Amino acid sequence: MTLRLRLLTLQLLLLAASASASQPLGSSSRLCKTVYISSREYRTHRNISRLHAELQASVDGCQYVHGDVIIQNIGADSVTEEPIDEAIRGLQTDFLDSIIEISGRLVIKRINLERISLRNLRAIRGYNLENTSPFFAMEVFQSKYPVKLELPQLSAILQGDVRIIGNLHADLYCYLSRRINWPSLFQSHSSRTPQQFNDNVEIMTLGDQQINVSDYAATEKVCTSLPACNSSCHTEKSGRQLCWSDSPGGCQSFHGCLVRPCRNCFRHPYTGNEECCESDCLGGCSNKSDGCFSCRDVSLDGVCKGNCPMKTDLNPGTNKIETRNSSTTMKRVGNICVKQCEMPFVTSSNDKYCVSECPLTEIPVNGICTRCAAKHQSACETCTVDTLIMSDKVAQALKNGNCTIWRTDSSLDINSEKLNSSASLETLEFLRIFYGRLFIKRTDRLVDNLRFLRNLKFVSNNFGIMMLHTRYLGLASLRYAKALWLIKISGLCEAWYPSRRIRQITEVTKEFTIGTREISFDNTSEVCRNAVCDPQCRDECWGPGSDMCVACRNFEVDGRCYATCQDSGRYNLSGECQECHSECEGGCSSPSASECERCSNLEEDGKCVAACSSREMRADSKGRCYSVASARLLTVGIGVGLLILVLLVLLPVAYVHYRRRMRKYEIVDLDEYLTDPSNPNAMAKLLIVNDDDVMKQKEIGSGAFGTVYKGILRSSTNKGVRELPVAIKVLRGHSPKLGQELLNEASMLARVQHPCCIRLVALCLTQEPQLITALMPRGCLLEFLRAHRNQIGAERMLRWGLQVAEGMEYLESLGIVHRDLAARNVLLQTPDQVRITDFGLARLLDMSEGEFIQTAGLLPVKWLGVECFESGLFSHKSDVWSYGVLLWEICTFGESPYNPYGIRSVEDITGLLKKGIRLNQPDICSIDFYNILLSCWLPHPESRPSFRDMVGTMNDCLACPSKYIAQRYSTMDPNLFDTDDAVGFVTEVSKPAAPQPLQKSPDKHGVELNSYISDPTSCSASKLRNSPARALQAQASNTSESAGLLSGQMSVPDANDDYLTPTSPGDNYGDVHDGGGACGLDDYLTPRKA
Repeated sequence: MTLRLRLLTLQLLLLAASASASQPLGSSSRLCKTVYISSREYRTHRNISRLHAELQASVDGCQYVHGDVIIQNIGADSVTEEPIDEAIRGLQTDFLDSIIEISGRLVIKRINLERISLRNLRAIRGYNLENTSPFFAMEVFQSKYPVKLELPQLSAILQGDVRIIGNLHADLYCYLSRRINWPSLFQSHSSRTPQQFNDNVEIMTLGDQQINVSDYAATEKVCTSLPACNSSCHTEKSGRQLCWSDSPGGCQSFHGCLVRPCRNCFRHPYTGNEECCESDCLGGCSNKSDGCFSCRDVSLDGVCKGNCPMKTDLNPGTNKIETRNSSTTMKRVGNICVKQCEMPFVTSSNDKYCVSECPLTEIPVNGICTRCAAKHQSACETCTVDTLIMSDKVAQALKNGNCTIWRTDSSLDINSEKLNSSASLETLEFLRIFYGRLFIKRTDRLVDNLRFLRNLKFVSNNFGIMMLHTRYLGLASLRYAKALWLIKISGLCEAWYPSRRIRQITEVTKEFTIGTREISFDNTSEVCRNAVCDPQCRDECWGPGSDMCVACRNFEVDGRCYATCQDSGRYNLSGECQECHSECEGGCSSPSASECERCSNLEEDGKCVAACSSREMRADSKGRCYSVASARLLTVGIGVGLLILVLLVLLPVAYVHYRRRMRKYEIVDLDEYLTDPSNPNAMAKLLIVNDDDVMKQKEIGSGAFGTVYKGILRSSTNKGVRELPVAIKVLRGHSPKLGQELLNEASMLARVQHPCCIRLVALCLTQEPQLITALMPRGCLLEFLRAHRNQIGAERMLRWGLQVAEGMEYLESLGIVHRDLAARNVLLQTPDQVRITDFGLARLLDMSEGEFIQTAGLLPVKWLGVECFESGLFSHKSDVWSYGVLLWEICTFGESPYNPYGIRSVEDITGLLKKGIRLNQPDICSIDFYNILLSCWLPHPESRPSFRDMVGTMNDCLACPSKYIAQRYSTMDPNLFDTDDAVGFVTEVSKPAAPQPLQKSPDKHGVELNSYISDPTSCSASKLRNSPARALQAQASNTSESAGLLSGQMSVPDANDDYLTPTSPGDNYGDVHDGGGACGLDDYLTPRKA
């Protein structure tokens, strides 16, 4: 029983060991091209952690290298071979652990490390990918410092020799020449012996002496002190242990056969018997079925196969070529089967292979090698560049050949010091694909930018731009390079340098490596200060123009961004611009020849054609084909056409006339119910209605002073009982003084008759008083600004500002101080007409008083002047301050004032204002217009302009809107601005409408500062008024606690109103102590008592 248990335990351990040694290739394996490992960047930063990260990024988790692995110049100078930094010797090389297989060669040169370990490398195939001669599958040379080279899993070198040469440390040489069984690794030279291996080695420097390594006795003397292998390493029959170093992980793997007549064997996990590996395996296996360490031919999902399943294959049963299911077809890259080719590889034209570059007659299109069509043959012209340095003669030859693809066996250096004309650099405008290494240097002697690189898409090897002064890089089309190096570049404009895109390429998508060193920006020149990306760019750009965008805001066609597909001469299909018919010119609406904007040749029966279809057809002077027989009917056709034209003109006129007649029955003229024609013109009505005549329908707003409903007011007139759509505000508060003071104030507000002010219609004296005003179904200006920012122009903004100024001038003449003037309290009758509302904080002044003291009530702190906090004084000049904030809201499309400062208390806002801080200049307004705003925010009220001055100023601005506000959009939505408001009065009452949600404060607009028209000659007749400020004297009618509660229709309150309220009449806004502000549920601020 005990023996059986021991055998079972041994079998399980063998099975676990075999499973751990086997790491089959999966479909998610990472492939890459040649890997270079070097510490050349270490001198610039002297940081070991950064060096490790850089080397790890260069390997990037690659498992199967389709190319070479070259490890050189780490810790040692590439010329003198002297140590760079002793700290590098301890650098860990775990970033090499991901490499499983190398299709080319392994080169190790000039290494000053304690250990180099490729602990998972299993096979070196030894393909001569670069056609180098002489070629060796593995080379170790010029490494005179003690280093442990460990390849514990290496089991196969498919072809090629191994060379150990140069100045080597004695231990490294001795381990490689004495402790490695090389014949077991060579797969194509099974009869090779160590003696034949040594024949490849020349005179070498081992330690301090030169030795002919073919002299076995001499080398044996050097190797006598070599440390022994670890006891766990395999021992041959001769007694020699096999290892790469003396460490426990330095043993050479052994998968040979001791009994079986096979090349590689494995131990059966249950029986412990030696079994042969399958012939498809390369270098050994862990089990019979799918445990190959590497595959002799190809690997498909970890299983060795003879070939990858292609799209088409011969069916041996039918002896016919059959097409496979697309889900089972694979492509071959090196010795791996993959479903899709990933960069840097491209798919071959036969869809069978992933190749490093396309053949001469093909170009990569969306990652697929595509044969050049006849009409695009110029895009496939390939030229071979035999020189290393570009000259004017070579540039002219490339230009004459219309070459878009350049090939070189090594590299091409483009240096303006070797060129005499900028025309030679312009030759690169045709370059799209470059095979080889490309370097651009010192071009600033001829040009100040790199726009000539805008069409370059692909560089197969390293691409360097260095030692030059340029405004921008111009690499808008670049999709791949083995590595892009930007070194010692100055004068860049920061707005034209896509830093986020560069980080995305290197750190997120890892499309290719971009290295930067000594990059500097110019923030002083006029060009860079005014540098902006094209409006069609969504975010960043590589330079000016719509062909330099990193990504397009709307549509991209041939590397250029367009607002619409029609602008590019194409049509929109599912959000992509498609090519029009070949006979179309100037765009189309579908691929049909009958949907062209214009015909490139002739038109026949509504279709664009190359020629008329028959001899009986002729083309007229406009290029239209017509039948000769039908010419006689031309006159009749013209008559019919004129008739249709007349109908097309008359029908819209008739429709407009019909709509005007209908307005008489849809629009409710409230003035006819509020004015008594038998009384003098100055007399107005104040309707006192009972609760039964008021029908509330839907809540449309609420705030600190009441709730507003949409509803119906039933009123008896000489035409009978009418139902009027109105807004009903139910006031809060139960003060015993409310009744008489409410009547006094209502009598004054009922006399407000101005097209820019909401008029009080009626009063219902219930337990909670109800104020009834005209209904404005379009809502408040704040929400309109946020919802339609893309459709609001400069003239409309200034007209709103003028209308508010006219309304406030009228209220000032009546002695009314608003005290809550803001965009939320301005309603839209139409998009071209606004009206002031919400006198919820207003006080009435007698004409003999110009100001009064507020000691109680809620206040909008972000809209108030500094005197309102210092002394509690409110006047028409404090309304002027609020008017300036309202203009700022219009120019910022509804942003919340002082939002970045996080106003949470009275101390916050008073502190800002006392420091001289004011709202920033909106992106779309000019300095002239910003000065208008600043004049409203002067600290001394008497220094501010009056509303009469502001009316004149806004009229002057309207004479030339583009001088003061940038025209961001040139088109307006006709459905938005032409809708008849009469219909809105009826439909808003008859059916519920979902309110539009408030948007967050918008980000910075896509318009740079000073992007408005600033040419003074464009509006020479326009001149701002500079008349001194004048204050109208007014008399307060009352200052009691419950006064000032009347209002028009309220809008949905803003989430950032930041109102302020005292807790008792004793509070003083001019003397708020520390900790005096607290934010309530309505975002109002409540100061504590002084």
